Amino acid sequence: MFLFKLQENLNLYNFSHVEIKTLVVNSQQLIDNPLKDSVLRNIPILIPKKPPENLSVVFILSGFTGNGGKYFNQKSYEENDVQILANAIKAKKAPSALYVFVDAWTFWGGSQFINSVGCGNYEDYIMKELVPAVKELFPVSKNPNQWLVTGGSSGGYGALHLASKYPHIFGICAAIAPDCFFQMSLLPEIYSAWPQIQKLGGVKGVKKALLEGKILSRRDSHTILNAIGMGLCYAGKKNGEIDWPINNDGELHTDKWKKWLNHDPLHFLKKRKKSIKKLKHIYLDVGIYDQFHLQYGSRQIYKWLKNNGINVNYNEFKGNHFDIGDRRIYLWKWLNDNIS
Repeated sequence: MFLFKLQENLNLYNFSHVEIKTLVVNSQQLIDNPLKDSVLRNIPILIPKKPPENLSVVFILSGFTGNGGKYFNQKSYEENDVQILANAIKAKKAPSALYVFVDAWTFWGGSQFINSVGCGNYEDYIMKELVPAVKELFPVSKNPNQWLVTGGSSGGYGALHLASKYPHIFGICAAIAPDCFFQMSLLPEIYSAWPQIQKLGGVKGVKKALLEGKILSRRDSHTILNAIGMGLCYAGKKNGEIDWPINNDGELHTDKWKKWLNHDPLHFLKKRKKSIKKLKHIYLDVGIYDQFHLQYGSRQIYKWLKNNGINVNYNEFKGNHFDIGDRRIYLWKWLNDNIS
């Protein structure tokens, strides 16, 4: 049995300066995970063809329903994320670093990169298996100021979570429209999805309908999947159901809702103030027309960081939640100027 190994990839793209490899992790942390998702994790890697010693490292976390491999999907008439990144590296508008496209996929679309009863120990998989594998297989720096964790939406949430908890590993954090301010971003989704989830027979009923092809064609499919996916991460129960914060009358159970809020960056960041102060940089970016109202939570995070003397680069752009992919080129330029 292997714990991790490195595989060569097909030459999908004719890059002169970088190449693609796949790091395969046989995760021991994900054994017996409640969703029975695979313990074999395939993590695409973008690395310079002639990597120097003390290579900088960038962990890229996907949004909900996304995964590391999606960045490599070929597109018609336009470049994909990896081609854009590779060109930016060549033009010296992105650091020549090791880019790790994390595989933290679950049946419901994501793990939020945390340990949870509902999904499994994805935080431990990343920190206890993936990080050590990267350090062993590649000539990377041990300096946390050369390690960035970044992502958008749920990936931005994961970046805030991991960086604020492990500043000795990730010294730089970049979050684009991170999940936050659950009162506005998540609770409305729960209220909208609740009647349909109950009608279908709870989480197990939705899963059955999903496997029968009866969910994805619905206009409210994302709302249903989002409510369940987040619920399993934040308030999952051992029986596979969720400790919902509302009842059939729409009343909010404050004691149950508090359990959800403990996972909100607006709450957990304040508890990690000492750790956050160890970070070299925080980059925060959000659209002013975000459909999930994440601009409000991002503004509150920025205000708290600034008031506590924490180094943060904050930007708002004229766009919405589904424009965040176009914002990475600005992140790469900023990172190129700020990574050690």
